[in-house]
Amino acid sequence: MDIKKKFLTSFAVLLLLIGAVGFVMVRQVRRLGDSIDVILRENYRSVIYCQQMDDALERLDSGILREFGGWGDRSEAYFDEYIEALAGAWRSEQANVTVPGEQALVDVAAELVPDYIACVEKIIDPAVPEAERRKLYREKAFPLFTRLRELSRQVLALNQKNMSEANDRARLGAEQLHARVFMILAVSLLFAVVLTLFLKNWIEKPIHRLIQLTAGISNGDFDIVLDAKSNDEIGRLSRAFNSMAAALREARRSSRLKLERSERTNRDVFRELPTPIAVADSGSGTVEIATQSAERYFGLSVGTRIDSLGIEWLDRIFQRVVQTGAPCVWQENGGVIQYFIENREYFFQPTAVPVPADAPPDRVSGVAIILKDVTLAHEQQELKKSVISTVSHQFKTPLTSLRMSIYLLLEEKIGPLNPEQLDLVVSMRDDSERLTGIINDLLDLNRISSRTHLKFEPRRPEELLRGAESRFRAACLDRDIRLEVRCDSALPAIPVAVNRIGYVFDNLIGNAIRFTPPGGTITLEAEPDGDAGIRFAVRDTGSGMSEEVRSHLFEQFYRAPGQDPAGGVGLGLSIVREIVTAMGGTITVESAEGRGSSFFFTLPAERERGEARNSVKWL
Repeated sequence: MDIKKKFLTSFAVLLLLIGAVGFVMVRQVRRLGDSIDVILRENYRSVIYCQQMDDALERLDSGILREFGGWGDRSEAYFDEYIEALAGAWRSEQANVTVPGEQALVDVAAELVPDYIACVEKIIDPAVPEAERRKLYREKAFPLFTRLRELSRQVLALNQKNMSEANDRARLGAEQLHARVFMILAVSLLFAVVLTLFLKNWIEKPIHRLIQLTAGISNGDFDIVLDAKSNDEIGRLSRAFNSMAAALREARRSSRLKLERSERTNRDVFRELPTPIAVADSGSGTVEIATQSAERYFGLSVGTRIDSLGIEWLDRIFQRVVQTGAPCVWQENGGVIQYFIENREYFFQPTAVPVPADAPPDRVSGVAIILKDVTLAHEQQELKKSVISTVSHQFKTPLTSLRMSIYLLLEEKIGPLNPEQLDLVVSMRDDSERLTGIINDLLDLNRISSRTHLKFEPRRPEELLRGAESRFRAACLDRDIRLEVRCDSALPAIPVAVNRIGYVFDNLIGNAIRFTPPGGTITLEAEPDGDAGIRFAVRDTGSGMSEEVRSHLFEQFYRAPGQDPAGGVGLGLSIVREIVTAMGGTITVESAEGRGSSFFFTLPAERERGEARNSVKWL
């Protein structure tokens, strides 16, 4: 027989045995259910009814005795309740007669219950003389009470006896079911043991052999051949296995050739990329693949260890990625390193990313180091600064002469002015002052970007805030704006650029005054920022700003929609950010339309001594 017939025959016998067990269990369980139903559905109800009748009789009799004893605290509703309970219990019992002999007792009780109820109603009637009521209780009511209680207990005893007999029958049926099921299960177990022994020779041994050979294939041994002499499913499977092994041998040979060709192509293409890129093993730090520019300019040749090159910034970003599993961008010196290659200045932006991306630190297998060439962008930025500086200086001299001429005209030292001429000269003075402010902002922006002319001295935060408050107290009083200072006088001094920090407060407070309506409040705050330094805040209750405005707020020459045309060219906050950054701090803003604005900037507690290690290298 083939495997299918073997299994079908074996399981047919098992199904017959299981069916026999099921048939016996269903039949016996049905009988047990009938017995239990009798106990629960019929006899149990009769027991409940008898108990209800006994309780009603006891309540009525005790109520009558309390009436005769002078404790007449039972109301008419009390007797009506238990009279109805007595009558209802016996009516229910009359409809639930199930035990032989129970009907006769119920019939007798049915005749006595109305008489007893009539006696009770007469005894509790206050219109009947007490002597007559007492006589009625002794001669008729109490005997009826005794007789009815006896009848109830007889009915109760009959039902309890029947419940006990039904319980015995159920127990006997359960024992018989247990014995029959145990016998059938023993036969099934014996058959299963015999079947297992046969199946082991039919199926298990050939499959075990097939598993062993499959494990060999998983280890790369494709030269295995199975014995395929039998004609059953195992034999056909063995022949299919041999065909699969042959196909795998051919596929492995073809894949190996394609992989070698692909790796060689990728390596050659990767090496010709113009951007310096290298991929290093995360464990050993050894370079595994690199472009020619990375090898030539940075020494990142294949087989070289990152830590052996002596390039501090390179080792730092590599270690950061290995430790955190997140991409790392070089942040110092504006995020740019300076290299001189073949007597020419180059600027690169180093970035390190984990391989694979977004993997946890323990799953990072490699680190890709990308050195983006930003020389052209850096040169354009420097050219822009140079042009702005040159133009600003060239404008400043004639503009100064023009301002002096305007002031001479206003002082009327060369002759009086009529009202129309005076208005024109005043307008010329305002425009020249505005133009002077723009030129000064451009010059300041260039100076701060180069981080020169910054004079650092220690200052206490309270001193800085109080100085800013004194400069703007009059302006706030004129506009009916409350100016508050919140600062702990015990905060330690921090190094600040004394020649530039005033500009930061003046610009932020000036903007707050401009956008805060009369009756509003401007708050200046300073508080510790952990171990990092001091966190300053300038808050206002003004009009606030939208998310779109916040996203461009610190950009050069950005002016919010609807702003006063005479308010500047959008350099103030750019200069503030440059000053804060030059002092080693950061600046952020929180704002919502109609809810005011809050500017926060953090300054470090200690200034770094000198710049970071020189990132300039000559090749």
